[in-house]
Amino acid sequence: MPAQHRSRHPLTGDPPTGDPHTYGGDVLAVQAHLTDRDRLIIDWVNRHGVLTTAQLTAAFFTNPTTAAHRLAKLRDLRLLDRFHRPAPGAWLSPWHWVIGPLGATITAAADGTTPPTPRALRARHAGLANSVKLPHLLGVNQFFIDLHVYARTHPHTALVQWWSEAETITRFHGLIHPDGHALWRHHDTLVGVFVEHDRGTEPLSRLVRKLSAYNQLTTNGGPTYPILFWLPNPTRETNLHRELAQHVSDRQTTVATAVASPDGPGHSETVSDLHDNPGRWALHQLPCDHGNPNSVYSPAVNDPAFDPPPHLR
Repeated sequence: MPAQHRSRHPLTGDPPTGDPHTYGGDVLAVQAHLTDRDRLIIDWVNRHGVLTTAQLTAAFFTNPTTAAHRLAKLRDLRLLDRFHRPAPGAWLSPWHWVIGPLGATITAAADGTTPPTPRALRARHAGLANSVKLPHLLGVNQFFIDLHVYARTHPHTALVQWWSEAETITRFHGLIHPDGHALWRHHDTLVGVFVEHDRGTEPLSRLVRKLSAYNQLTTNGGPTYPILFWLPNPTRETNLHRELAQHVSDRQTTVATAVASPDGPGHSETVSDLHDNPGRWALHQLPCDHGNPNSVYSPAVNDPAFDPPPHLR
């Protein structure tokens, strides 16, 4: 390839201005060439910290080659960045995608906040790459990715909302600390769920103690959403059921469990309801109350875009 074409803009084909190593420095020029899918990818990676190539491919593409090419272009534009984290026994670990400098600038502008400095962004990425909590974060994100993927092939369903741990803590004023929150729509039914991802490393008693904060949320007029413990295997699920059975009086909200499966959390036989309806249920069949709309803990107060179906208003 002639040298004069190697440094052209990855999306527009125009020669870059300024430093040839800072493609996409003109935010407005890049914005004009981003698709809705690009914008959602950037938003999700920024809000949820890190997503693997497999997760992004499943969520947004139908062809792995197309996904690889598009993600590479977004990296060339400095909208995304990536790192490898060696996995024990693996020849090559997957790419882990994080927000890039220009992506951080665009998302900060949308939020009305100050973007991180390059140094702060590098420190954030280094922290993720070396964190012992990375497998847990990827596991949490996989739950929501599975929901989104399920909805892609089931038009009557939708992942209406996905809040990260940090977003959920902020929106509910620090009262609860789940690993994430979702609003899941099935036809005209809208169900909220708080997700607690368990990797089998904590005592079961500690999982049960988390319920008191959710009880307080309900008492304060917040939503009564199912608390879903997403577990690594059936044995862990059985043991948690036994532990929860000793604390029935401590539960004011529905507690459900699920084990990670290839069918994903949207599958109709994934969730075990431990409240009043023992058995396997779909997410949309779990009891759900969106709470007092005037409470500071109401989803409608925390998110002006919250728009439940007519029968829930």
